[in-house]
Amino acid sequence: MTPPRDINEALRGWRLHSLAAGHSARTITSREYTLRRLAQDVDPLTATHDDLVEWLAGLTDHRTGKPVTKSSRATYRAQVRAFYAWMHASGRREDDPAAGLPQNRIPRAHPRPLSRQEVDRLLDACSSSRAAQTRAYVLLACYEGLRVHEIAKVRGEDFHGDVLRVQGKGGLDATLPVHPKVAELAATMPQRGWWFPSPLGAKLPHVHRVSVGQAITRALDRAGIPGTPHACRHFYGTQVLAKSGGNLRVTQRAMRHADIRTTTIYTLVADEDVQHAVTSI
Repeated sequence: MTPPRDINEALRGWRLHSLAAGHSARTITSREYTLRRLAQDVDPLTATHDDLVEWLAGLTDHRTGKPVTKSSRATYRAQVRAFYAWMHASGRREDDPAAGLPQNRIPRAHPRPLSRQEVDRLLDACSSSRAAQTRAYVLLACYEGLRVHEIAKVRGEDFHGDVLRVQGKGGLDATLPVHPKVAELAATMPQRGWWFPSPLGAKLPHVHRVSVGQAITRALDRAGIPGTPHACRHFYGTQVLAKSGGNLRVTQRAMRHADIRTTTIYTLVADEDVQHAVTSI
């Protein structure tokens, strides 16, 4: 295999490989973004192991200028490793400079769910007609546990009676029971087509996931609630766990986790809950 002439040619080949492997468009786009970010600092086609180590060590958040989180660094590392493994295996490069890149020890995630009172305040912050679309985002996140990229792609055809079909991570389809609050919302939304069409039209038929996240973040700010849009999904997860009597399998199914070990983070309890339990003895 002849080495690619430039990064664009390399990424075209990798995109085809990823499509053939069944990766989702979101995964492919994320991987391409990482390689183009790498290309801003070092030529990916000639990068050495030391170049990649230095690049990973110096990664910063574009918005804050601070070092990226451990989980973000781990994602960048995984995507770079996948690219160079493909380059080496396909004969486009004789070596694999990403082999043996330092690993991050990522601390166990701790859910930071909204409380029921905070969800009510968040919905109150979306009570005006101008915030009707944001309110719909919040309902889907809090009462169906949808991620921001899943909310962006909701269509009328996804609802079948009391069942919602969701295309989640990796393009995997799943079904969820429709919460009564979401059923009320669905009655006011289009029965066919995108619920949240994009003004960009054919270029992007539905709103971008970033727009969904930003809208929820602004609503959280208006409500005076610290947190991120994902806290809405954490609210859903902790409520399902509590209402199911601590049944991890039920919660795994509702959260659509491939690995039940991911679901176990919802069994972690806050310090104030421990204090309440002890003082109530």
